[in-house]
Amino acid sequence: MYQEYYSDSSLLVWPLVGLLIFVAIFAGVLAYTFFGLRDSGRLEEIAALPLESDDTVTDDQAEGGDN
Repeated sequence: MYQEYYSDSSLLVWPLVGLLIFVAIFAGVLAYTFFGLRDSGRLEEIAALPLESDDTVTDDQAEGGDN
């Protein structure tokens, strides 16, 4: 029943295009994670980002806000 309905549709290519884009981006992120982060210095820099002090002043702080 559904085969006859979908057999004449020209829109069936878009789900495949979306799937291919997703798989390409996913593979790219995996490749970056496993191969792009082999430099231990870069990895240490990324790992320390949440611990670095932030000396910049936000707009709310400049105007006297609590945050």
